[in-house]
Amino acid sequence: MGKPLPQRSLELLAHFSLRAQYRLGDMISLVLRNTSNRVSRQARENIRLCFADLDRAGQQALYRETMRHTCYALTELAVAWCWPVERVLARITSIDVCDEFEQSNRGRIILVPHLGSWETLGVWLGPNCNAIMLYKPRKNRELDSFIKQARARSGGELVPTNQRGLRQLLIGLKAGRSLVILPDQRPGGKKAYIESSFFGFSAPTTTLVQNLCSKINCDVFIANMCRSTPPGEFSLRIRPLEYARLAADDVDSAQYMNDQIEALVRQHPAQYQWGYRRFDSRACAAAK
Repeated sequence: MGKPLPQRSLELLAHFSLRAQYRLGDMISLVLRNTSNRVSRQARENIRLCFADLDRAGQQALYRETMRHTCYALTELAVAWCWPVERVLARITSIDVCDEFEQSNRGRIILVPHLGSWETLGVWLGPNCNAIMLYKPRKNRELDSFIKQARARSGGELVPTNQRGLRQLLIGLKAGRSLVILPDQRPGGKKAYIESSFFGFSAPTTTLVQNLCSKINCDVFIANMCRSTPPGEFSLRIRPLEYARLAADDVDSAQYMNDQIEALVRQHPAQYQWGYRRFDSRACAAAK
């Protein structure tokens, strides 16, 4: 059986420079932001909700930039998944990693919000820490194999988002490994979560981080890889979080985590994934 279409498309796009990929992203963004689709509608709702203090022109400007970066995240998968690792790492021209991360000698939890180029961040984490990353298997076997190979090619291990995967997280954390968790992923199905405030509105928030911290003494960090201006290079930043606050009861833990993510997003608002449904239905209704 041949390669799936997404793989063939990204491998073809990988022959072009990153700036050329972004120019393609600009064209896709022009279409998406001027048509009614799930991503554009959700981005508008989230921006109206979270940036009500901006006037209409300010919200529209943020919306345009948000859609542009959303499409950059799509086209730069050709870089993160198909370029040689060394070539990807050469694009990271600013690295600001706290001393606590460098000196940590026990298990680490690394929170990676949907901000900037989180796929590129995964490439950097591979050779720099013995990471375990949660992964949701795809139904298409060929596509699933391609994505797993692409995400694990710089190092690290992918584990499924099920009970077996969660057991591997605990075992790895006890053994001193690093866990990469997307803390602002909307919990699906029967996964444990609570409602916690994000940008002042109720948002389903995972309790996985609190569960892990309450069981194992570890170090916790928040990391982001943002696009520089003009786009073409990346800036990495890793900062420590307070373990005791994350290990507290699930309500306080979730709120502290969301507050830290919000503070980071406010520094780079256009590079956050606003096209993702982050809030519950009541908050969305308020935006409408």
